Amino acid sequence: MGKWQYTICMKYGLAILFLGSGLAAEVLKPGTPAPPISAKPLDGIQPFRGWEAYRGNFVVVDFWATWCAPCLLALDKTAALEREFTGQRIRFLTVANDDMERVKRYFKDKGLRLQTFVDQDESVGHAFGITGIPAAAVIDPEGRVAGITPGENVTAAVIRMLLNGEKVNLPPFNRINNPFWDQDEITWQDGVLPVFQVVIKPIDVHGGGTAYKAGSNHLSGDGAIVQAMIQSAWRTDSFHVDIRGKLPEGAYRFAATVPKGREGELFPAFQDALQRTFGLQAHWEEQQRDVLILTHDGRVSIKESTSEPLSQFQRGKITMKKQSTAELAGALPNWMRKVVIDETGLTGRYDFDLDYRDDGPNVLIDSLRERYGLILALGRRPIRVLVVKAAQ
Repeated sequence: MGKWQYTICMKYGLAILFLGSGLAAEVLKPGTPAPPISAKPLDGIQPFRGWEAYRGNFVVVDFWATWCAPCLLALDKTAALEREFTGQRIRFLTVANDDMERVKRYFKDKGLRLQTFVDQDESVGHAFGITGIPAAAVIDPEGRVAGITPGENVTAAVIRMLLNGEKVNLPPFNRINNPFWDQDEITWQDGVLPVFQVVIKPIDVHGGGTAYKAGSNHLSGDGAIVQAMIQSAWRTDSFHVDIRGKLPEGAYRFAATVPKGREGELFPAFQDALQRTFGLQAHWEEQQRDVLILTHDGRVSIKESTSEPLSQFQRGKITMKKQSTAELAGALPNWMRKVVIDETGLTGRYDFDLDYRDDGPNVLIDSLRERYGLILALGRRPIRVLVVKAAQ
């Protein structure tokens, strides 16, 4: 990622798109023979035996990951469906785009027993043409693809229709989001790119994300709800925003460009455009809030970093190199669901390598304590909050 800040997120949840070759894959059409599941089984004594082993049964394949919050809800639903339809002509498999040990720990913690395969290199997702998770592939009793769809579309009612021989419409994924859309999809007829622009337009795509390179004169995003655009424009997170009133619904594409040499005007220009477009007013104020206080217990010595600066958050890993504890605290609210205040007293720049899981903060809390002696405790502090309301 280098100096790029690149965030990919589901429209109503957290960041979740395959980041590798799966993005270029073509989703398999209904009627296509289902590809084999080549990934390693979570349970070594339950390898994939081919679709012939399931002949006469429908099969639902749930694609998910422990670092994907909406996926964990979908996985719970899949487990419940398996219990509900026990003994009927339908089977349930899952494919985790994750690390084997992480999946084993998650299954042990949650008491799950679904037959699961761990697709670390995304080869199975790529074979099915899966571009985002949670996703589900439904395989018919002849081993053919009946549909590949966002996970929420496979419900008990849909399964009953399948078992009754009724025709079922499984909506495909919308067109995938493209945070670089203004560079990839706009061709100016005169061949001249604008030196200043702010574009905001409604869009219907699968997923959403923003792209910004530190110090750049350009910011863009796709599939973003209004609050996500506000957070991008004011460079904050949802825990430092106080929304007073209802924001406009829907998802949008946006792009902002200012002349080179005037990069400091990029975010103010985008802020002004958002306020004018949606009839909003935004200002900063100090508020007393319940927060988490980050301290260092002195038990573990943290070495000063000799690395190049890096901040990267993906696939259950937080990797920060040559960053301060204040910068670490600024990143933690995404997983702790609360503002984090740095009171460690540490003044250096360090390397942090942490694990997280999206069913709760415990894995991350353990990582902080065991690897770096960093402790989180509840407290109350004044913090700077962006107040957003309708313009008068």
